[in-house]
Amino acid sequence: MTIIIVGGAMKVVQTSSLVVLAVAASLSAGCATVSRGMGQITANKFAEPRSGTVWVVPPPQLEPVSGPRTVYISWRNISDAQNLNFLNTMRTAAQQQGWQVVNDPDTAKFRLRASLRYFGEVEPESGGANVANGLGAISGAAVGIGAGMAVARASNSNLGGVAAGGMIGGLVAAGIANASRPREYAAIIDFVLEEYNAKPIQFTVATDSASGTRDGASTGNARMASGGGTSMGNTSGATMTRTSHYFPHGVRLSAWANQMAMKEEEALPLIESRIESVVTQLLPM
Repeated sequence: MTIIIVGGAMKVVQTSSLVVLAVAASLSAGCATVSRGMGQITANKFAEPRSGTVWVVPPPQLEPVSGPRTVYISWRNISDAQNLNFLNTMRTAAQQQGWQVVNDPDTAKFRLRASLRYFGEVEPESGGANVANGLGAISGAAVGIGAGMAVARASNSNLGGVAAGGMIGGLVAAGIANASRPREYAAIIDFVLEEYNAKPIQFTVATDSASGTRDGASTGNARMASGGGTSMGNTSGATMTRTSHYFPHGVRLSAWANQMAMKEEEALPLIESRIESVVTQLLPM
């Protein structure tokens, strides 16, 4: 059968292979829907999308606000996901709680400064805590907050061993297996909640150079009672002594979402909704 080595015949063989791959890809595209449907029947908890929050460093317990309820809210994104901005979401949540959002930080009773440290896939059912614990100190917050060790993040990829051009059944089986795996995403945000005090107080804060370090002792969430803002002098390369009317409480939040074969675009609305709801927990009543 030398016809196989004829140019025209070879093209036929290649086209047939492409058809097989196209059909396989088409079938695999519906694997997530099939797996989620089967998961609902078998009561798999990952069949439906879920979301939640983990307070890696919890917010402080603050006294009720007396006088004007004014807050200044800022946002910065120092993660790899540069397109994410939850500033308007946070401002709207504060306004719905009865806070007046001001543009001048010096006129606010509280300042809520948010920094997105990480957004991406995390180990399923970790809530992003493993990644968050490896991010070190909260820059700009009063020191005394420890951080644990990070762990490897899951990739949830099952297609590496499937040869391109393999049988359709093998590809679909691999696709279903991959689609059955839960995938989890997390947005990890550092908040510096600055509380106004009538008298300026001196304290020590972590600087940006300390944000990548770890506290090997894993100390707890120890906070000072009042405090700071204007630089008074460096105590080390990782901390800075300041004095101010505003004391910076450090808070670290991980907002997560998971589901079978979840994609980033599916996780984001759920995570944003969680971030909106936690603003009411950060600001005092």
